[in-house]
Amino acid sequence: MKSYFTLFVVLLFNSLLLSQILNSGFEEWNSEGNPVYWKATNAPPSYTTITQTSDAHSGNWAVEGNVITFSVFTIGPTIISGEEGNGIPINFRPEAIHGYYKFTSIQDDYLQVQANFKKNGVYIGGGANNLVPTNSYTEFGINISYITEDIPDSVLIAIFIVSGTGFSHVGSKMFIDDLFWGSATNVESEINSLDFKLNQNFPNPFNPSTSIQFAIGSGQFVALKVYDVLGNEVASLVNEEKPAGNYEVDFSAAGLASGIYFYQLQAGSFIETKQMILLR
Repeated sequence: MKSYFTLFVVLLFNSLLLSQILNSGFEEWNSEGNPVYWKATNAPPSYTTITQTSDAHSGNWAVEGNVITFSVFTIGPTIISGEEGNGIPINFRPEAIHGYYKFTSIQDDYLQVQANFKKNGVYIGGGANNLVPTNSYTEFGINISYITEDIPDSVLIAIFIVSGTGFSHVGSKMFIDDLFWGSATNVESEINSLDFKLNQNFPNPFNPSTSIQFAIGSGQFVALKVYDVLGNEVASLVNEEKPAGNYEVDFSAAGLASGIYFYQLQAGSFIETKQMILLR
């Protein structure tokens, strides 16, 4: 009887873990200066964009992220769930991701939150939105939309500052705390709106791989390609007819040199280009 009770307790504990966002209040930090169960755009001593701060919504600690100058460009702060940036386990279908944030924006910089769900490594749904600047901790809620009936087994949460037109700007900063799964909001998620859209890759900077999400508002021939700074095509990620929907593709930069690259989505008359940074 005791062994059955012990097994029940273990199973219940594991189930509770799978229903929570690990270290959601950012109270735990490792010796490398990253929040436990999260990967950050930190590469000390070269650069650090994510730091531990006592300016928290609750508890003792929160995440502070600052855009910094590195070499001839700037790097925006990014945190991604999973210590290797590969997501955390989950065993149910949340309606929305919530949390608390503060955000200072310089010029056209914006703060984006993404949550992307997979089953056996295949994308099955997600949500994303840009958050408006605010000087005091404000709750956000981003709805999740699913494209299959599957129960996800992993979720990748990415929170980052990026520019709408180029490099992010020194002075933009974010504070993130107290993430949680919650009920759907009445604010539509950008990625859920079936319109034509190309999202910023994450992580960014990256090494050696990154993910790119895009949305197609109607059936089109779709091309998603990657170029170097000289305009040479270095990768063709999508080159086929696709129905309306939300999509995610992975880009591996194996064999490519560090530097700035551009990825371009073309679907009918819609064309949009964004930049990403490979740092080895």
